[in-house]
Amino acid sequence: MEGMRSRAPVEYAFVAGAVVFVLTYVLISARKVGLLKIERPAAAMFGAALMIVLGVVGPLEALQAINVSVLVLLLGMMLLVAGLDACGFFDYVSRLIARRARTQVELLAALMVVAAVLSALVLNDTIALLMTPIIVQACRAMALDPVPFLVGEGIAVNVGSVATEIGNPQNAYIGIQSGIPFTEFALVMAPITAVCLGISMVVVAIAFRSRLAKPIGARPSEAAVAPIHRPGLAFTLAVLLGSVAAFFLSAPTWLPVIALAGGSLILFGLPVVNRKASGRALIGAVDWSILLFFIGLFIVIAGVERSGVRASIQNTFTFVSGGNGGGVWWLSGLTAVLSNLVSNVPAVLLLEPIVRAAPIATQRNLWLTLAASSTLAGNATILGAAANVIIVQAAARKGVEISFRDWVRAGLPVTLATLVFATAVIAALP
Repeated sequence: MEGMRSRAPVEYAFVAGAVVFVLTYVLISARKVGLLKIERPAAAMFGAALMIVLGVVGPLEALQAINVSVLVLLLGMMLLVAGLDACGFFDYVSRLIARRARTQVELLAALMVVAAVLSALVLNDTIALLMTPIIVQACRAMALDPVPFLVGEGIAVNVGSVATEIGNPQNAYIGIQSGIPFTEFALVMAPITAVCLGISMVVVAIAFRSRLAKPIGARPSEAAVAPIHRPGLAFTLAVLLGSVAAFFLSAPTWLPVIALAGGSLILFGLPVVNRKASGRALIGAVDWSILLFFIGLFIVIAGVERSGVRASIQNTFTFVSGGNGGGVWWLSGLTAVLSNLVSNVPAVLLLEPIVRAAPIATQRNLWLTLAASSTLAGNATILGAAANVIIVQAAARKGVEISFRDWVRAGLPVTLATLVFATAVIAALP
């Protein structure tokens, strides 16, 4: 059987794997070639197809390379978020904050705290997608510039997602691959997240101080605060909180099962409790592009590994780092740079071998470093994280332009300050 399998020659496989790998990561980072706009999932799936067509990875190997556990975890969490949205939760909370805030700075701080907390409990990309149009509408109702609040939202969803293994896609992957218990991860990262959020709020308030100086005039009326479906929301919150509690009590291998169980309960039970929330609408609310992005990357990375390219990269990093993963500071800097070149998920998948090659005693802290730095580094620019791009595009559809300069004036100092703090804390861990 083994002899019947067609295998590309080693030299050919290495060259083909290297070319496809570089091409895929260039397309992911460029996002545009001439007049052609290239979405990240499309780039990843294109690279995966090339790996198979060129014979670097066989069809069966490609299927085996897909980490179903990560996909199931992401799918379950997105269904939970869809349930909250279907009951009017995000609209209600955002507009309630807008009615009660006394100053723009207070409004900014409240929105950032809410965005960060929600992102720690569910995926940050979905929070970014759902909250952005609500923030724009609320700001227009109060005659306020929405840009500072949208930039603050983007930074907050990234920072908040650091706290748990379900906060963002790369954390979900790291949680499953590292085997770090959910509770242990949260106990280390949640305090770091809290301090980083405080730093972020101060920096954003200072960066946009002139725009935030105007007093709040008009406010959304009681009628403007969208009603919530209370039975449906109670059911959804019960499922969400039950799922989070189960995460804390379970081993990492159970995370996908728990998430899928929670998502399935929402998909089946919410339409019964809330007749306006159809199963079709809940399925349609899932961000399938994230799942396709991961599927493509899993196959590309499998090709990189099978062709020997990943081993060469790992050997190079090991040599440069002195054989111990380079330590927390070295890995943090490398992750930050790479995350802003190709985004955080591809960076994590590429740098994983560095962590695995390090001594076992140091691997936990290196995994934590990879999680924190890949996420916090994404705040530097608009292209640094998927959540940033989602917010900018969603705002543009509402007629609000967020410039590169607007983002960097707050995002870059936030990134530098939070990266240094988080790395220093992790480096001090035993």
